[in-house]
Amino acid sequence: MLSQFIWVRHQPFNRFFWHSGPQSPKQCQVNSFLIGWVAAISSGLIWPGLLPALDRIVLIVAALVLVRRQPLWAGVLMGVCWFSWQASGLIDPKQPLQSGQYQVVATLQSLPTRAALYQRTLWQVEQIDGTPLQIHHSNRISLTHQGESPWRLGQRYLLDVTLRPPSGTLNQFSWNSRRHYLSRRIVATGRIQGFEQLEGSVHWRQRLAERLQLATGSLPRGDLIRALAMADRTGLSDQRWRQLRQSGLTHLVAISGLHLTLVAALVVSGLTWAGRRMLPSPSGRGRGVIMMLAATVVIGYALLAGLGLATQRALIMTLAGMALLVSGRHARPWEILLRAMALLLLFDPLAVLAPGYWLSCAAVASILLLLWLKPPAIRSQVATLVWIQCGLTLMLAVVQLGWFGSVTLHALWANLLMVPWVSVVALPLTLMAALWLWLGGPGGNEALWLADAALWPLDRIATLAASLPGAELGWSLSPVAAALALLALLLVWRRPLPRSGAWAGLLLLPLLLSALPTREDPWQVHVLDVRQGLSVVVERRHRALVFDTGAAYPSGFSYADRVLQPFLRGRSIVAVDHLVLSHGDNDHAGGRRVIQDYWPDAEVIEGAGCLSAPSQWQGLSLSWYRQSMSGNNGSCVLVIGDGHHRVMLPGDIELEAERRMTVAPVDLLVSPHHGSRSSSSPKWLAQVRPRWVVHSSGWRNRWAFPHPEVVTRYHNLGAQQWVTGDHGQVSAYFDADGVTLMSFREQLAPYWYNHRPW
Repeated sequence: MLSQFIWVRHQPFNRFFWHSGPQSPKQCQVNSFLIGWVAAISSGLIWPGLLPALDRIVLIVAALVLVRRQPLWAGVLMGVCWFSWQASGLIDPKQPLQSGQYQVVATLQSLPTRAALYQRTLWQVEQIDGTPLQIHHSNRISLTHQGESPWRLGQRYLLDVTLRPPSGTLNQFSWNSRRHYLSRRIVATGRIQGFEQLEGSVHWRQRLAERLQLATGSLPRGDLIRALAMADRTGLSDQRWRQLRQSGLTHLVAISGLHLTLVAALVVSGLTWAGRRMLPSPSGRGRGVIMMLAATVVIGYALLAGLGLATQRALIMTLAGMALLVSGRHARPWEILLRAMALLLLFDPLAVLAPGYWLSCAAVASILLLLWLKPPAIRSQVATLVWIQCGLTLMLAVVQLGWFGSVTLHALWANLLMVPWVSVVALPLTLMAALWLWLGGPGGNEALWLADAALWPLDRIATLAASLPGAELGWSLSPVAAALALLALLLVWRRPLPRSGAWAGLLLLPLLLSALPTREDPWQVHVLDVRQGLSVVVERRHRALVFDTGAAYPSGFSYADRVLQPFLRGRSIVAVDHLVLSHGDNDHAGGRRVIQDYWPDAEVIEGAGCLSAPSQWQGLSLSWYRQSMSGNNGSCVLVIGDGHHRVMLPGDIELEAERRMTVAPVDLLVSPHHGSRSSSSPKWLAQVRPRWVVHSSGWRNRWAFPHPEVVTRYHNLGAQQWVTGDHGQVSAYFDADGVTLMSFREQLAPYWYNHRPW
């Protein structure tokens, strides 16, 4: 058995990972099976595909055969089958909630956002076109509606909807909406065209939320009170979220295992203190009752928070840990974590698609590891807290880097100050004030004012950290290389294995190889997926030239903020030297203000100014073209060359501008006007003769770009074509060996959930 092997082969690991003596065969089998189960399901995040039904049946039979002799591999096989079955049900093309227009009966599952121009709500579908959904079909859909609505949580409506599979932009370092939807078991998104109320009963959370909103609406930090009290984050502005993210404090306002554990600890501590004074018992007979009461309070808090999937995961982890502690079974802390993870993945295997799962598990594992690694010189509780927070910040930075493409330098000191404060002061005051208000006690408004004052330090620390340098740092290094480097440091420090130094050197190889200087001076062109728009980043020596920014909308959403800027940060860009706006259409220049705010020193090149723009940049030649015309035909055209290869970015030029242009052949072309039939004329293509073409067109866009006739023209030239709406971000890498093109969906992140739902 795996556990027996480690016990026999190397004793230092036993002090942390195993008991003081050898485990029983049954314990070894259970642990091995659960390790395989958790590892297999967790790896579903990076699977290229899912197993078909017949293969799953074969693997289940094999797992049953191996369960006694090889429990580790039995756990792996069972985990693979369980995850494949659950994930396949969400993307099954035969499920009833497919693309099209439907009339559905659904219940509102999320608190609506009031006074919003554009709001997204979560619904649970009961019937579709008069036919009830079967129990095995997923029934969660996310719908949008423009303007305010009378909806209230828990009400049933007859909705006229237009649905489509969950989708989103596919780019490095930016949010993957499709993965996010699947992690929440949302099988379709769409728009509400009309609605009729069927049942007016309102969920109790809606009434509590309205009372709390009315009482806290005028408080400076009322949004934080509502977020902590009942997970109502609809009032948190983009600026507030940005400040919390740049200070590393978002986990304090998003109800998670931390909050549930704190509530449980507060209840247990309070009841234990009271019990010792009122009903002292040397045998501790009341421990089970205290834990049951604490579990009841934790469940109540989770219900108050809406019991969304993220809260459900945190609740399962917390209750599993409490159950193992109160059961009296002798288990190492790592075993409690393992069983809690295994139970969570049994109920919700798709949790591995959400960052919360990885951050929570990494946090608990890191705390256990840091307690094991604590130097003997650290004895006081304050020193231990500082030690844990320092190590936790470093280890979680690797996870955050992998998920969000950036880290903040201020997470350490901000959390050292705020975690104890929120845990001991702000959270208890907020919960008690909200509860007192809902119970109708006297002085409810005053209690909320006190809770608001308790959240002032959190507000100020977040604001301060966000204003300091280093609030958002990108790192182009692979998070896997960073994680291996941390593991190598552990091996060198504690030497838990034979030849730890040799293993550490091997683990450091990816980091060392990435740091080696190269003789080449490569450059890259990245065509980002910004739906029906254009944004291109030309990169060399960690500097960038940005050609167009994508669209921005009255709701405040901007592709420059959600896609372009995260990409620049993740690529470790130190300066944007030029911001080129081909023309003034929103889908090309909508994010101008965002980029200028982030990069105030960037030179803006637009309109007639492109004719007097620089002819050299970072050793690359820049050739500019522009016709004295209005609209799309007046777009700036940029040709970039390195003496061996040429790239053309033509904006939205159409037939008339193409007729007036004389240009040499290019290697890579971003098709003009997103592949419209009004561009890419045969005569112009005879001049350009591209080898590779990228169409910057949104998935299933209403104009059906790129037009089939245009695709045929390029095909007849022998050009290889990509569509950002289908392939996601397309990147071209130019170096002495030639040109390499990679798309996000096929090479950069070829995972099962990134496949377009056709």
